[in-house]
Amino acid sequence: MNPYDYVKKEPYQLYIDGVFVVPEDKVTFDIQNPVKNQIFAKAYKAGKPEVTRAVKAARKAFDEGPWGKMPPRERSKLLLKAGQILEQRKEEFSCIETLECGKSYAGARYFEAEMSVDAFEYYAGKARCLEGKAVPIDNNTVNLVQWYPHGVVGEILPWNGPLMMGCQKICAILAAGNTAIVKPSSWASLSMLLLAEVFDEAGFPSGVVNVLTGSGSVIGDMLVKSPDVDMVAMTGGTSTGKHIIEASKDTVKDVALELGGKSPNIIFDDVDIDDAVKWARWAFTQNSGQVCVSGTRLIVQRSIYEQFIEKLQSECEKLIPGDGFDPKTTLTSLIHRDHAQSVWEYIEKGKAEGARLVCGGEPYTDQKLTAGNFVPPTLFADVTPDMTIFKEEIFGPVLCITPFDSEAEAIALANSTEYGLAGGVFTKNMKRGLRVAQKIHSGQIYVNSYFSKAMIESPGTGWKQSGLGVAGIQKYMISKTIFIDTQEGSLPM
Repeated sequence: MNPYDYVKKEPYQLYIDGVFVVPEDKVTFDIQNPVKNQIFAKAYKAGKPEVTRAVKAARKAFDEGPWGKMPPRERSKLLLKAGQILEQRKEEFSCIETLECGKSYAGARYFEAEMSVDAFEYYAGKARCLEGKAVPIDNNTVNLVQWYPHGVVGEILPWNGPLMMGCQKICAILAAGNTAIVKPSSWASLSMLLLAEVFDEAGFPSGVVNVLTGSGSVIGDMLVKSPDVDMVAMTGGTSTGKHIIEASKDTVKDVALELGGKSPNIIFDDVDIDDAVKWARWAFTQNSGQVCVSGTRLIVQRSIYEQFIEKLQSECEKLIPGDGFDPKTTLTSLIHRDHAQSVWEYIEKGKAEGARLVCGGEPYTDQKLTAGNFVPPTLFADVTPDMTIFKEEIFGPVLCITPFDSEAEAIALANSTEYGLAGGVFTKNMKRGLRVAQKIHSGQIYVNSYFSKAMIESPGTGWKQSGLGVAGIQKYMISKTIFIDTQEGSLPM
């Protein structure tokens, strides 16, 4: 089937209080395919009236409606049903995500869509296993620690994995017993608007899930400042996270942030170089580097430094840029022309600051590629910690390579940025691998591989300026501790 056959001719509507809604002012925004920068759909922008309506609906569904009083078993059944509906629509969602985000269709269909369905299944089970604990105090006191939903949660999603990350987060919110107001990125809105159809068909009560598309300065700001929104969670850039913290000061609401990264990938000289090279290339070119945990700082032991760079250059030059629907494509486009421009500016900074350009670093000349947002895999060698490209997140297929001599130096280099999201260690010495992994100041470390194999079961947390709050379902819950005195007539002396 032609992927455009899945695209609606009319603008995609908001989803508020169980109804698909055209906003009062009827303003739309364009949905573009980043491979060609062509508009292929439109979606409505939510204004202040629609945000107010969504907050009111979510508040009512939690406080008065069936959701806040629904037993975990019933919430679980609804999540399972929604997951089964999504299972039947994986092809549609994968095509839409590929069109809107410039992803690899194979990755969208056989990994991200599968993980999205899995999120519904996992959290359907989790909804029925929300256990607390009893803490031993003394013979006359029972102490119970129980977990409760926050209430109304505003979830602000990123553009680099809207379906997969959206499903994981929304399912966790709902399994915990909260209601949700979901704000996807304007660069990647369609998956969440389609997902609203899934929740609607599954029979979720009105107001439990609301999807608002449009301006972050309007929707996000209102969610953060509203006293009727109990918690706001956001996945995105660190600068946006700082703004949310500042904007939340008057309501002092719970804020959870999954932010940027500049993850180190340490290569010791005892590795199988050919194997480690392939992992290093994968770590920074997957989704064209548009992954928050990408291994974008390669820290290589000096004894194999030049050999490693030479082999890595060869691997990078094998990548084939193109449309994600083309099975030959191994390097996809960046999400948006503005973002591509930002990546190019970082590349120019790398050149200006004296990093050694190994490959890439110049635009493609093929007309099929110049129409889109393509950036070639770019390797900078001899990058020092004072350089901008070493310190700041680029979020594109740009790798900064730095040599080291000792284990202590490698760890110091790994920890020398303000970020602490992820990292990798490659060595045949497992004692050293674990030792170094434990000393890297990041929330998720891979040893002799890269990227998580358990995103749902074992989510990572961001350290330093890479995040705020825990991960998983307890991110969307709050604890209560209850003390019960079982001795009659007991009073303190």
